[in-house]
Amino acid sequence: MGTVRAVLFDFDGTLGRYRPSHLELYVQVAAAHGIDVTVEALRGAVDAGWAPWETAYGVDHSAHSADEAAFAAIRAQLHIGRYLGAGVQAPAEALQAAADELVVAEAAAEHFALFEDTVPALERVRAAGLRSYIVSNHIWRLPEVIAALGLWRADGGGLIAEVMTSARVGYRKPHPRIFEAAAMMAGEAVGALLYVGDNVAHDVEGARAVGMRAVLIDRDGKHEGLAGVDIVRSLMEVPL
Repeated sequence: MGTVRAVLFDFDGTLGRYRPSHLELYVQVAAAHGIDVTVEALRGAVDAGWAPWETAYGVDHSAHSADEAAFAAIRAQLHIGRYLGAGVQAPAEALQAAADELVVAEAAAEHFALFEDTVPALERVRAAGLRSYIVSNHIWRLPEVIAALGLWRADGGGLIAEVMTSARVGYRKPHPRIFEAAAMMAGEAVGALLYVGDNVAHDVEGARAVGMRAVLIDRDGKHEGLAGVDIVRSLMEVPL
């Protein structure tokens, strides 16, 4: 294997998280519109919500990623699908209003927090002479959120060199197109890139499928003993 020249990080569950959790945000917004739903009911509807855009390679919503307004429309459609998948029964107008509000609420920087090891780990990457990038299945305004969290600056002075969100690329991991776009962003061959994420299928298998190396961050030890996967419990343990 060649030398690692840059590290690509997932965001949600890897570098940061929603606060409250994303599903708790769904519940709060729904309640404001008279809709009753629980986190437990929503949990099984999260991935299924992307079914209309699913392909053999992963989610492809590239036809709706030309601009923020176009993506917001399908993002609201996704939210409605998740509410319905969780068994919600409510008037269409209430569902649409909740979904539209959620599109705005889920992009507010105050709903995000970094993990304690995030900044030290990114500083460690920089000290090793490597660049860090974020490549994540996420909202349109993820770059703005990352800037508000102090990790990325437009002048290139932040700990993160660039931020790539699936919302703008049009493809969600594990679709190979987003990993290929990430390699172009980093200006490196895929074999010189290391991907770090918390999802086995999306992050580890997706990255490996295009020739990247991959590490699974497993903070809670739920994947302990998983064969054939490089696992760390802290970002400070990522092999550079």
